[in-house]
Amino acid sequence: MFIPTKHENLQKSTIVLGADIIKSLKKKEYNVEDLFQELKKGEGKDISLNQYYNTLTFLWLTDVIELNEFNLKLRK
Repeated sequence: MFIPTKHENLQKSTIVLGADIIKSLKKKEYNVEDLFQELKKGEGKDISLNQYYNTLTFLWLTDVIELNEFNLKLRK
């Protein structure tokens, strides 16, 4: 999951997707669904919902983001 291989698309990896989520959340807070749509639209990435939720879980477990009633924001 975190160790890239030569066959993996780095734009879809958890770490790169996590960086994109952090970059978006620095601008404003998002609803979980709105952030997913923003990432698909803004970055032009073809990410799956499963990849997105895995990345959110990783960021939440590492205390980078917090979730309050489906709203995401960066921890300070």
